[in-house]
Amino acid sequence: MDDRDQRNNHHNRPMFALLLLLTLLIIVGGIYLGAAQVRSLLARSTVSLEETEEESQTDTDTDTEAESASNENAEGGLQENAASGQTLDVVEVVKKAMPSVVAVTNKSVQEMTTMFRESMEIESVSSGSGIIIGQNDTELLIATNYHVIQGASTLSVIFSVETDEETTADAVMKGSDEEYDLAVIAVVLEDIPDEVREAIGIAELGSSGALVIGEPAVAIGNALGYGQSVTSGIVSALNRSLEIDGVTREYIQTDAAINAGNSGGALLNAQGEVIGINSAKVASSGVEGMGYAIPIDEAKPVLSALMERETRTKPGEDERGYLGAYTQDVSTEARSLYDIPNGVYVTYVADDSPAEDAGLQQGDIICEMDGVTISSTEGFEELLEYYRAGETVSMEILRASRGDYTSRTLSVTFSEQPENSGSGPQNTQPFDSRGPFR
Repeated sequence: MDDRDQRNNHHNRPMFALLLLLTLLIIVGGIYLGAAQVRSLLARSTVSLEETEEESQTDTDTDTEAESASNENAEGGLQENAASGQTLDVVEVVKKAMPSVVAVTNKSVQEMTTMFRESMEIESVSSGSGIIIGQNDTELLIATNYHVIQGASTLSVIFSVETDEETTADAVMKGSDEEYDLAVIAVVLEDIPDEVREAIGIAELGSSGALVIGEPAVAIGNALGYGQSVTSGIVSALNRSLEIDGVTREYIQTDAAINAGNSGGALLNAQGEVIGINSAKVASSGVEGMGYAIPIDEAKPVLSALMERETRTKPGEDERGYLGAYTQDVSTEARSLYDIPNGVYVTYVADDSPAEDAGLQQGDIICEMDGVTISSTEGFEELLEYYRAGETVSMEILRASRGDYTSRTLSVTFSEQPENSGSGPQNTQPFDSRGPFR
């Protein structure tokens, strides 16, 4: 190798070293940057994984809560009512109230005339419901509608309990108020087996005055006579004014189904308290989602008075008392036109009868007898069937005088039935368009 080559090699060595150093620096830097990028990617992946796990856990918790709520609704019958903020557990309401609701059977005998003009008696059976509202030393007291027990020859109730003992018992009239469509019937405690007495309960009465539209409601009753059934809904309206049999009163409206046989049953709030007494009588055919109940606040004083009345049974024909007065209903139009209070119009008073002896006159309005409000001739005649010859009762009447009415209290003592009492009067003075002022 000559001197020129040695000098070239000598000059190339530093350049080669510099290039080698630069290469090493690039390689090390690349490795460092690559590691940092990997660390960054790993960090982001870890955060993403943690977020995903958190979201997954949140979704799982939400699904679990929803599933739990769904299961609770399915198993417990829970319904959250947004309008009232109350939770309705239908199952619990039924458990609490069912033992206090009974089925009522009314057996009556109706006299009919055949096409050959022969008279025959036909037994009729109807069904309704009732609510156990109290008891005294000897009787269990049950509230129901007047129209449920109207015209009954015999009454019986079926208790809503599961037992091997007999759950049916005979019932008798305690008291009734036709104007309010309410009645109280009684079952002798000794006629109820001990096991049944332990299973039944007395209903807890709530307040209808505190109700709000939209709050939940449950109806229990002997629908169609098939036995107790339960329907639920809400309070659809309050103070709904309706005219029934010429009398206008205010009712609770509900969309809980109320059908024939539900009359006299319980309308309950979310606490299982009775807030109304159902009445299928005010239901209209072809209308759905509109049931009605007598507000319990209105019913309480009437029921309390009926519970205090003497329990009566109908005497036989040979023991039944005779009054000797004949009446007819006053139409709603006539009441409005002449401002006549509720009652029945006397069209005829028989000579030498207890009615005449008491001072009852043709044209009088009988509005009360023995503390019972008189609203119709049918109800008045049915009431008379419970009194025996020789009994004395008070009778409240209104007598027309100079364009006004004067209230009087008469004392009537029933006599034995005369032989021709069934034929009725031949000449009566009906309540016609001339009104009561003659």
